[in-house]
Amino acid sequence: MTTTEQQVLIDNLDAISEQCKTVLNRLKSKNDLEEFDELVLNLQELVVKRQNLLNVLIADYSFTQRDYLEHQLELTLSLEVKAKLVMNSLHSEIHLGKKNQRQLDVYKSIDSDR
Repeated sequence: MTTTEQQVLIDNLDAISEQCKTVLNRLKSKNDLEEFDELVLNLQELVVKRQNLLNVLIADYSFTQRDYLEHQLELTLSLEVKAKLVMNSLHSEIHLGKKNQRQLDVYKSIDSDR
């Protein structure tokens, strides 16, 4: 049985977890670099809030819902995987962009030598 305070923590934790999922999904379909930066900052803030709520819930020895905490662990791992996929995708795009820029620089150099 959960207390009112614990239920408020659970509700806040669930809401923040959903916000994290939403932000990660928006990051996957990023279009604008400024929006991407804003979303990343938003995600960082949400992750800190989520971790703080989890810490409070875990520190409460009267909270005995093991299955809920296990679900939160699974959710944390899932969010981590999604974040790594977004990060790897961005890393690939940056690398490709640098490669394309080097090719353009070579073509400009060749053209200027003519």
